[in-house]
Amino acid sequence: MKKHECRERTQRQLAEALEFYLQKKPLEKITVRELIEKVGINRKTFYYYFPDIYGLLEWMVTQESQRLIFEIQNQEDYENSLALVFDSIEKNRHFVNCVYDSMGRDALVRFLNKDFRKVISWAMEKGMEDVLKRNGRKITEASNPLGIEQKFLDTLVDSYIASIAQILLLYLQKKSPFNKQECIRFILRYLQSTMPSALEEFAR
Repeated sequence: MKKHECRERTQRQLAEALEFYLQKKPLEKITVRELIEKVGINRKTFYYYFPDIYGLLEWMVTQESQRLIFEIQNQEDYENSLALVFDSIEKNRHFVNCVYDSMGRDALVRFLNKDFRKVISWAMEKGMEDVLKRNGRKITEASNPLGIEQKFLDTLVDSYIASIAQILLLYLQKKSPFNKQECIRFILRYLQSTMPSALEEFAR
């Protein structure tokens, strides 16, 4: 077995071991010793790959995010992509809550950032098309047909991500008045109703 294949296999095994114990107790109660005994490696090998259990958790977050982004890129529109993100988070609700409880809101937002950035970018493209149609202008293939400064676009995307993350956080903590489908519909309406107006304002 090649070195990189051995590394990936060991990392996956440690991730599976951590997922196993997360179903039984909080992260702070899990020890490196429990993980290495379950996987059958020594302590030195664990620390060769990860600085601590939090490092392993962050690696798991990154892997899940990359997997989800790959799936999002195969979707046809941002509505389907948003549903895909919610389905994944619903499936991994316990894990996502562990990330929030153990690493805080900022870590959760980082986890969601790349996933939702693609969704918001698609919504922004649709919003630009709506603005062009509203003003009787031809729709082009340009990535920024309204000529908005990139810093404004980036900040607008960040603000939408923060808003959606808050909605999702309430949903995960079961404090939201909405079920999953209602959350998705709310976010879609929020994007569809506010995005074109915001883009038109910044295009002036």
